[in-house]
Amino acid sequence: MTDIAGAIARQRHYLSLWKRHADRDTIRQAWSIGYADPGSTAPFGDPPDPTDRHTATSLTRAVADTRWIHRGACLACPWEGEERARRDEAIEDAHDHTHPGWRDLAIFERSRTGKAGAVWARHVRAVYPDRWFEAGGPLRLYVDPPFDRHEPGAAPGGGFILYTARPKKPQPDGVQLLLV
Repeated sequence: MTDIAGAIARQRHYLSLWKRHADRDTIRQAWSIGYADPGSTAPFGDPPDPTDRHTATSLTRAVADTRWIHRGACLACPWEGEERARRDEAIEDAHDHTHPGWRDLAIFERSRTGKAGAVWARHVRAVYPDRWFEAGGPLRLYVDPPFDRHEPGAAPGGGFILYTARPKKPQPDGVQLLLV
């Protein structure tokens, strides 16, 4: 394995393998920026340039025909997180690097449309740190699984929406749910 580090360097290496027509397994086992994540390029696209601010993304590579591993990465520096089985865990690691403190932010329900949506947006901006979204910070929202894949570019300012499973409502004492 080569001594490459950082999302930009790894994506450039991955694209060079495509251009050299390397064998399928070599390409699949090379780290590359996750599909549709910030900095992702089609196999024949141009490699991304480093960003001027720390920007969360993920790296991915195959470890078997049907299994992939992931790690968080940054588009502004060579930082990389540890290997993870799930992409969303890697994205969260990347946000620990790019936007420390995000785990302590309020988690909101999805906004409504119209006037209620405008009020919701003002409230979120008032609760989150000043200029958070302008710095590409994530927005935390509750969601019902399985629709919980973190969404790049969907937060105000272009950051991620980081989804959190909605807590289950506690049952009153003495009430048990019977799952059949």
